[in-house]
Amino acid sequence: MGHDEQFNKIISRRFSNNKISLQTDFVAVERPLELTMSTSDGYSENLAILMRTPGDDKKLILGFLFSEGILSAKELKDVKCEISENKINLILESNQLPDFSEMKRNFISNSSCGICGKEAISEILKKIPKSKNSIETNMSGKVIQKICTKMKGEQNLFLKTGGVHAVGLFTKIGNIICIEEDVGRHNAMDKAIGNAYVIEDLGKEIIGACLSGRASYEMVQKAAMAGIEILICIGAPTSLAIDLAVACSITLVGFVSDKGYNIYTCESRILSTVN
Repeated sequence: MGHDEQFNKIISRRFSNNKISLQTDFVAVERPLELTMSTSDGYSENLAILMRTPGDDKKLILGFLFSEGILSAKELKDVKCEISENKINLILESNQLPDFSEMKRNFISNSSCGICGKEAISEILKKIPKSKNSIETNMSGKVIQKICTKMKGEQNLFLKTGGVHAVGLFTKIGNIICIEEDVGRHNAMDKAIGNAYVIEDLGKEIIGACLSGRASYEMVQKAAMAGIEILICIGAPTSLAIDLAVACSITLVGFVSDKGYNIYTCESRILSTVN
């Protein structure tokens, strides 16, 4: 799907300086995506409906199932995808579907802010796999601002519409492997994870993720599921995001600008440039 199908062109009325004028606006498209999973013998089950920016639906769903801990990257590589308009069906090689009960509970809770505090963290930690996260892993502080600057210049859909979020995955030296955009920040993260960890198998090269907005606990959770060690956000982190980053030993950086940034957790991973 091309970019021209990810946004619509409309005419709006501009009110400015006591004048009214007509102008052309480009708005990001938002549509539902129905996710179904089927077994090799034909049994199927509807799992979720995600509101997303159309296009890259395979990346989105693979990343969604991976970050929810439903299927591993290896298992997802073997599924077949049937994609039609606003629908995607994943066909497993197995004749048995995985257990989706936990995913459905989390999906409802995330959507309604139904869990909080220590209860949320303890439940999240139960499903996060053991990773190779090491506090000895580090990167130069100079790279942080360069990553964010580069991200801003390569968010093509945002530059067109101003109405989407972006997530970029980067290496230790600051090379951005991929940038994904969507009206939903969680979708953008899932697209990036699905692309890099499942489709392209680049997980070993990735050290961190850069978010175009704020960092909520769901974004930290998805980073932890992928083994991401450094999470950078242009905006602010929430209190629960900070608590979960501590529990998962993730370095959380926020309020990045050309003037500096804040480090909230595991700061030893960021090599200081201050003499």
